[in-house]
Amino acid sequence: MKYKNIKLGEAAEITMGQSPKSTYYNKKGMGIPFIQGVSTFEDNYPRIETYTTEYNKKAQKGDLLVSVRAPVGRINIANQTIAIGRGLADLKVKKGYSKSYIYYLFKKIGNQLDSISSGTVFSSINKKELSDLKIRIPEKLNDQCKIADRLRKLDEGIEINNQINDNLLELSKAMFHENSTMMMRFYYQTISCQKEVRIF
Repeated sequence: MKYKNIKLGEAAEITMGQSPKSTYYNKKGMGIPFIQGVSTFEDNYPRIETYTTEYNKKAQKGDLLVSVRAPVGRINIANQTIAIGRGLADLKVKKGYSKSYIYYLFKKIGNQLDSISSGTVFSSINKKELSDLKIRIPEKLNDQCKIADRLRKLDEGIEINNQINDNLLELSKAMFHENSTMMMRFYYQTISCQKEVRIF
């Protein structure tokens, strides 16, 4: 498999977010979802808490959302049309490149973008710096897709294991509660029986 080094801007069209006035924000679902930055990012898709009736920049469903303010480089996928604030950039992956590959690539390197080799911490990154970011990518689209598919299956396996662990935890809590209840009942029944016993 052959790889090539390219700039991120060659593989994706980048749009920097721009925040509307806060007077347009609401929590009642009026307008479209709005995300200011990384605070509502989750494992894959952002959590929606705020809406806005006016916006300047938006991401379409399926676009990649990258944080451009500390912590820099975190990534999520827009699962609907979302207005984006100045803490985010929208990546529309170009034809000939795998969106999933770039997504998992950022999952891998995102934490490293907080600092550069000199040790300087990025409090933010601008469009040119993001566009000029060097990434290593398989030359063939098919190879990009194969790698992304393997990583997706690994992700799904981890999620299934987490769900199993959560279910086992809930089951153990339920069993503990049931056993505790049974022990308490036995204790009080024993006490009750002892009170009924008379020694002559």
